[in-house]
Order: sequence, then C-alpha cells, then structure tokens
Amino acid sequence: MSVRRRGKRFEVRWTEGGRKLSRSFLRAEDARAFDLDIKRRKQLGALAPGIIQSRQTLAEFVEAEWWPRYAIPNLAPETRRRYLEVWGAHLLPRLGDYELREITPMVVEDLRDQMTHAKVGAPTQRKVLMLLQGILRRAVVRGLMPVNAAQLVDKPKQRPTQLPQPLPPVTVERIRAVMLQPRTRVVPAAGAGKRSRRAYETSVGTSQDRQRNALIVSMLAYAGLRPIEDRGCTWGDLRDRTLHVFATKTSRPRDVDLIAPLAQDLAEWRMACGRPQDDELVIPRPSRGQWTREDWANWRRRVWRPAAIEAGVTGDLRPYRLRGSFVSLLLWEGHSLTYVAEQAGHSIATLARHYAGTMRELETKPRVPA
Repeated sequence: MSVRRRGKRFEVRWTEGGRKLSRSFLRAEDARAFDLDIKRRKQLGALAPGIIQSRQTLAEFVEAEWWPRYAIPNLAPETRRRYLEVWGAHLLPRLGDYELREITPMVVEDLRDQMTHAKVGAPTQRKVLMLLQGILRRAVVRGLMPVNAAQLVDKPKQRPTQLPQPLPPVTVERIRAVMLQPRTRVVPAAGAGKRSRRAYETSVGTSQDRQRNALIVSMLAYAGLRPIEDRGCTWGDLRDRTLHVFATKTSRPRDVDLIAPLAQDLAEWRMACGRPQDDELVIPRPSRGQWTREDWANWRRRVWRPAAIEAGVTGDLRPYRLRGSFVSLLLWEGHSLTYVAEQAGHSIATLARHYAGTMRELETKPRVPA
C-alpha cells in the first residue's frame, strides 16, 4: 500500500483478495486518510466492520436500519405503534445518543435502575428492555456489536397472566339483546333557552348499526376471534361451514368451524347488507371502509361497555373476554386440546396453562353441545 502522485491527483494502491486495486484523490490528505483506513481494516480483520461502524448511535441505527429493514416488513401496525410509544418515552431520551459500542450490560442495568427510580412500572420496564434486546439483536446480526448487552441483564419478573373469565352463553345473548334494542336519547330543541324546556327524542343508531354491533359480539364469542381479527374478515373468507381467519398477532391463518348461531347471524347480516361481494369486509365501519384504532376504542366505550354493564357483567369489561367464552364452549363440548387450540389460534401449552381450572371442572361434568 502506498500513496503516489499522478499528475494533479494522488493515487492509493493496495492488494485485496489477490487483486491489485487503486483509487485516486484530488487532495493528498484524503489519499493518506484512505490509505490509513485500508491498513487499519487489514489489521482488524473480521472485527473491522463492527469496530468502525459501531460508532453509530442507537438512534441512528434504529432510524437507518432497525425500523425500515426489520420493524416495517415484519411487525404488525399495532405492534409498531406500541414499540414507537416505548421507544419515544423511555429508550430515545435515555440511550438514543449512546454509540452502539458504548452500550454494555452495565449501561443496560443502569437504564433499568433509572426507570425504577422514575417509578416506571415493572411491566413497562420489561417492555422497554425486551424492545432494546430486539434492536440490539439486529445490531449483532449486522456485525456492529459482538454481544447483545440487553440479553445479559435480568428483566423484571412478569406478573402471572390474568386468567380468562369467560362469559356464559346466557350472558352473551343478554348483551346481544341489549344491543339490538332500539335506543333513544333526549336532545334539546333548537334555540331552547331558559324560557323553554322543550326537547325531543331521537333514535340512537339505525337497525343495521344495532345488527352490526350484535354480530361483533357473536364473532368474538362464537368464533373466538381476537378483536382485530373480526374487523379484517371479508365475505370471501366465509365458507359453508368454516370461517378463514388470518391472525395478525401470530401471522398464521386458521379455519374456524362455524357453530349454528353464528352461521345464522352471518347469513342474516349478509342479507341486510344487500349481498356484498367477496372482497368486501364482513364488518365495515359504520361509514364504510376499514376500522381504525379510534373506531374500535369508541365502539368499546359507547356500545360494548354500556351493553355489558346493563346485561349484568362485572369485573373485566374488555370485549377480549368473549374469546374465552368461545374456548370454554368447545371445552364443555368435549373437544380435545389440540382441536380447541387450533380453533382459537393458541398453542396447546398456552391453552392448558390458561384454562386449567375450566378443564378440572369438566372432569366430572356431562358434555354440553355448543
């Protein structure tokens, strides 16, 4: 390797892989810097990319590598949204300016201590450290770090998962009945002031809106769909006896066998919608199109929660509770763990762990058709 002057330019020559290479520069300083860099890389050997490029900060790596090349192609939109919240609130302000080579197990442990002193809850701390571990795993894969520092630090203990509280079919049908009832609300008359107390009643939601609300409950309780899955089904996914479901959480499809009440509800809903095409959504938003996260939050608050309370539901008021109702239906019917796990999109281990109490109750009970 050497720097030679060639007329008005400066040329660097070196050998790589048995080949003689060269590159020219206008300034001698640039040529000498390049020559020094080549020599340094030869001395470092296989460690060169990691040592040189690990000068990237964590924020630069996330923006240039992890987010566009890993998060966007591989993670569901809802997962990316949660990761962005965790990144912006906890990782970026605390570790964003650290160079990758500076992130050691001690730095990660100090991060956990900082969050503890800031009274960040254990579940959130666990999310932060798991996200950091995933980001640094990509840095290790790209040769920018020798080890994943976050993997060597203990995470806060995870609290026992809340066991499912399935709603019995009687309660599910009571909720549906409440949703199907016509509703009215009192609206002040236009221009009514202190002198006038006149008001009039107006209906809340059309009959089709009420039917849609009841169908959402049916699909969660009688097909075991996760809340985001029912909103993504199209009529083409519906067969004579099964419903094809793509699980955005696990990126795996499954075929759910339709029980009679749900099949009837779907048939009536399709007639009410004017026999839509196969590529149209089974449950579009009231103003048509795909549901948004805000639409679902509004539905939970304005439709589901009042109906559930009126139907006598206490404790956990999340619609996700209906998914447990479907699993319990199949277990009470006497199906095997393998079949129930396939229908719900669970692993057998997860199913056995969460529904161990239900299965113990069934040991001496007669089987009841769903």
